[in-house]
Amino acid sequence: MADARPYVQRSRAAAHADTRARILAATRDLIPSAGTTLPVAAIARHAGVAVQTIYDQFGSKGGLLIAVVNDVQQSFGLFDAFREVFTSRDGEQAMRRMIEATVSLWDRAWPYLAFLLRSRRIDPVVAREMTFIDQLRHAHYWAIVRALEEEGRLRSGETADSAADDAFALTTPAIYEELVVLRQRTLADAIDMTTRAVLGVILDPTTQAVIGESPDWAALETAAATRAKGAGADPMRLSQAWRSTPEPTGGA
Repeated sequence: MADARPYVQRSRAAAHADTRARILAATRDLIPSAGTTLPVAAIARHAGVAVQTIYDQFGSKGGLLIAVVNDVQQSFGLFDAFREVFTSRDGEQAMRRMIEATVSLWDRAWPYLAFLLRSRRIDPVVAREMTFIDQLRHAHYWAIVRALEEEGRLRSGETADSAADDAFALTTPAIYEELVVLRQRTLADAIDMTTRAVLGVILDPTTQAVIGESPDWAALETAAATRAKGAGADPMRLSQAWRSTPEPTGGA
């Protein structure tokens, strides 16, 4: 008689994946109409599973939140946009593409993002995980401004750290909310205004884009990942797609 174990293992893996997908779908269904909290019990009811099943699948409420954020970012094309960013011909083009990708994500994912911003103020688990996401976003900006620094494009007195801080601050969801949600500017206007604000703050206006060999994006992404991990934010916890280039053997 043939060994049935591989079949059983495949069946269990398929059931596990189906349950996980059902929980993620239920969470995404509920978030747009949630107020400031979304209890795990409510998600379990909507998904038709036990509360313990959610913890078995994701480890914790924070683990579920990260999985949802990852799912939203992937479904709205952010990771594909990263590949465009980190194949740019120079730092300025990369910054322009990153700003467009970021603001476009805020627009497409606003119902989810608005909930996370509300919940972040009162739920320490959400606050902790959103801080983790912020650290990764800051790391990407740092990689780009390092390229700009190497190209001699930064304003006098700006460093990679300070320029990354500026770019991060000027591309927060709060800026999108003010421009698009509250003031009814178009997405195109918001991208244009945000891009001009960031470049105007960090770039030396007497310099121009460097034409020649592209930045070593793989090395810059590795350095950014190392910085993020040093701050307690391992990019691989979110997704391997956080990097546009494969992580070197042995980790970043």
